Formats: sequence, C-alpha cells, structure tokens
Amino acid sequence: MPLTDEQYNAMPGMRAGMRYLLPPIADPAQCPDPEHLPSDLTVHVEIAPPSPHPHPLLDGSSLKNSEPVPVFFYGIGDKINADVADTRVIFFIHGGGNVSGHPSNKVFVNLYAELLRAVASQLGDTGKCVLIAPYYRVARIPENAFPAALQDLVAAYDYVLDKGYKPSNIVVAGDSAGGNHAFVLTHLVFQSGRPSDIPYGIAAIAPMGIQVYDNLSEHAKANASGFDILDIPKLEMCSSWYIGDSGVSRTDPLVSGAFLPFTASWPKSLILIGTGDSLIDTSRELKKRLAAAGAPVELVEYDGFPHGWDIFPNIFGEEIRDASQRIARFLLN
Repeated sequence: MPLTDEQYNAMPGMRAGMRYLLPPIADPAQCPDPEHLPSDLTVHVEIAPPSPHPHPLLDGSSLKNSEPVPVFFYGIGDKINADVADTRVIFFIHGGGNVSGHPSNKVFVNLYAELLRAVASQLGDTGKCVLIAPYYRVARIPENAFPAALQDLVAAYDYVLDKGYKPSNIVVAGDSAGGNHAFVLTHLVFQSGRPSDIPYGIAAIAPMGIQVYDNLSEHAKANASGFDILDIPKLEMCSSWYIGDSGVSRTDPLVSGAFLPFTASWPKSLILIGTGDSLIDTSRELKKRLAAAGAPVELVEYDGFPHGWDIFPNIFGEEIRDASQRIARFLLN
C-alpha cells in the first residue's frame, strides 16, 4: 500500500528531524525516563564484560580497547521471565548511522514495545519473550570508530548466551546501521568456530549494508536527491565517521555486510525496506546474494516508504505494527 496523503505530507517534518543526530546520553547504562516507558513494559540493565570467547577477526586488534557493555532487557509486564532457556529473544541492535542512538531513546523504546506485543500476542504468553538491546559505542568521537561497535556487540551477544538463552530462540534484529550489524555479528559468530551459537535468524529493517554510495541505481539516486529523509552527504558523513582512521575499506565485509561470504548454512533472513529509501539497493543486493548462496531469505518492500519509517509511530503506526507482526511470525515459525 503506497503512502497516504497524510504520510506524504509529513515527510518534510521527518527530513527536518533527521538533520540532527540523537543527543548523546551521558551515562550509557541509563534506563529510559519512566515517562517515556510504555506502561506495559519493564526494563533493567546489566553490564556485560568483554567477550571471553575467541573471535579471530577481532582478537588482537590494537585499534580499540574492549570495554564493559550495558545490555538492556525489555519485557512485557512487571518482570522478565527467569526461565531463560524457554524464552524467545529479539536481540535488537539500534540504528543511528553508527554515529548516534541508544537503547533507551524514546524512538527505539516505542519500536521495542510493538515488537514485544506482537511476539507476546502470537505466543499467548507475555512472560516468554524478551527484547535485549545492547548499547554499543557510536562514532561521535574518533576513539569510538571501527571496530569498537563490533567489539561491544560481540561481548553483548556472548553475554546473553552465557546467561543461558538458547541461540535457537534468538533472532538478531536491527534497523539501519543496526541491521547491517546484525549480519556482521552473525558472521563473527560463524568465524568464532561455535556453530551451535548461531542465532535462529536475522531480521533487518533498511540495513545500511553497503557503505559506498557512488554506484547507486537511478531509483536510489532519485530517492536520495529529494524524496528520502537521508541524502548522500549525510550517508557519506556517517560512514566516514564510522571508519575513522582504521584504514579499513568501506567495502570490507565487516563494514558493509552485504559483501559477506554467505553460504547455504546461513540462518534465515527477513529484510524489510521502503521503496522510497535511499538504501533500497542494499536490501535488494542482500536478498540477491543470500538467495544465490542458497540461504533462506525474504524481502518485504513497503511501497514508497522512506528510511527510518519504523521509528515514527505517529506517522506509520499501522505499518510498524505490520512489520512487528512479520518479525514475530519470523521468530516463532
């Protein structure tokens, strides 16, 4: 279904809002302001140590120091299910272009709530699902450039597994930069030599999986030049800050997840994208490469939707609920 007149008319306001980065949070372990937390949600934060498990593609890096990682646990009701082995998990990596965002930002908390409600309604049990949202260092300062975010995400994922959550019950999800990280994190788990720790699936909303922008399709160029809320200069800035002085190519698979060496043993993937998104080429390329490798993949295109539609519930409420139901079915099927 294409954009409604109301949604189309809201686009200038969305573009204006995206000119500014989400403000940094002084304390990375800070939970959401209670007035921004939906009444049916509960949240607590735990601190994950640097990963104790070997990850060959990251170990020995002199670029960044590993640090403890705040990990936010969101659930429906007044407590998180203690029976972790029987709990369905959405391990959600927030977006923000690798330069902004935090798991307690209101825009993400609203999305978490919709995802949890969708899973709980399909399970028929609010206590058997949890959304786990790791904080990761964003490249607002040079010290937080690549591969700091990946080190944090690896630590958070390994911490979740060490707590007893089963990989077969976990979908690694994310939007925008977080959607790209979902693919890269899964690859790092593959490379660590622990096939039993591979998540059940990956659900990515508009993944930022190709961080070079000089070979876009005419369709994507048209989106970036006027319609979408993201333009090429903004994308270039975000990718440049993320790479920093690491010397890593933007086409390196750890940077641009669409270039990962997918195989038929890759877990199933669900990709959601709007056809008005500047990054639509990435989602279509991911679908093509996964399918060519023999990996199960589904691509859902929302007619005319821009980048970031999933964090504007006042404009795309019905569509966010649809996407949440899709991701819930994907997790539970």
